Amino acid sequence: MSRWRGMIAMAAGFGLAFLLACGGSSGSGSGSMNVHLVDGPISGYQEVNVNIQTVEISGNGGWITLGTPNKTYNLLSLTGGVSELLASGVTLPAGHYQQMRLVLGAGNTVKLADGSVQPLTVPSGLQTGVKLIVSFDVMAGTTKDVWIDFDAAHSIQVVQAGASSQYLLRPTIWAYDKIVTGSISGKLTDATTTAGISGAVVYAETLDGSGNARIARSTVTDATGAYTLDLLSVGATYYVVSQPVAGATPKAYDAKASDGFALSGTTPVFIYNTAFTADAATGGVSGGLTPVAISSQSDAVNLLQTLATPTSGSHAFIVDSTMAIVGTSTETYGFATVPAGAYSVQAVRTTLNGDGTTTVTTSTVQAAAVTTGVTVTVDLGL
Repeated sequence: MSRWRGMIAMAAGFGLAFLLACGGSSGSGSGSMNVHLVDGPISGYQEVNVNIQTVEISGNGGWITLGTPNKTYNLLSLTGGVSELLASGVTLPAGHYQQMRLVLGAGNTVKLADGSVQPLTVPSGLQTGVKLIVSFDVMAGTTKDVWIDFDAAHSIQVVQAGASSQYLLRPTIWAYDKIVTGSISGKLTDATTTAGISGAVVYAETLDGSGNARIARSTVTDATGAYTLDLLSVGATYYVVSQPVAGATPKAYDAKASDGFALSGTTPVFIYNTAFTADAATGGVSGGLTPVAISSQSDAVNLLQTLATPTSGSHAFIVDSTMAIVGTSTETYGFATVPAGAYSVQAVRTTLNGDGTTTVTTSTVQAAAVTTGVTVTVDLGL
């Protein structure tokens, strides 16, 4: 078992961040802050309804309330550029701020693909709020626009109990200062028909110093195949990765990765259009995780494939990611409609500790050879 140091920032996403000794550092004068809520895509659900009571920021004198929306938001309606305002024009002392939190209320639900509505349980460890590590400077006489991405795709853990299932909220949340972010947009098309590929998941990924991929942002193409990966922090290099699976009768395409786009303050916007080759030879990957996650843990599994970029060499990118399903005595994951080829899988476990910190660990990377019409079994140990 290895500790995934490259994912330490995602520890805040499990719900409780590493607490910092200080809050906002005072400056002279005051500024103001707006807080917006957005989300990324998720399949298998029609709605993900989360009640947000308050949004707060940590200052020298303790927590400062930015807004009290006391409202239930369907996160799946906050994609494709749609957002909700959680706080507007709140006056703050000028200075540097390092921590925010969302206080959640009751009545959270998910609406499944079959139309049924199920409770979405918030773990007791999150009663003090979902905490986020941030790094924002509020300047005197200015307004800071902060965007909170509530990543529903990596926030719902399914726990099976007999013939029924429970749905647990394990919030994965990111906060961005929009003034220092950029975007990558474009269109995905079928190489044979030139038609746009709709409903395809698109990732913006970064590589750490060891070449490990991390998903920084995700989205889904619209009816024309167009996509926008926004809220990408400048000062980093991003690769656009997709392995489209589209249509009511799933049609799979071989995965592709772009060259790296280095976003900066002077070049914050890039365009990447590409065509994909359909692949009728598909199989799957599934397996178990051990030991089974306990109530304070949340598990995701990444499907990786080594892809050649146009000019930046080959790298192992994440082509799909799923939350594991916890049973009464077993824990499983699965990827379907995967084009035949050589892949690998890795589990990522986030544990909520008793002191309010979180620990992220990973399994060793296991090879998975996908062949036509076969679902290969690959078990993972954490």
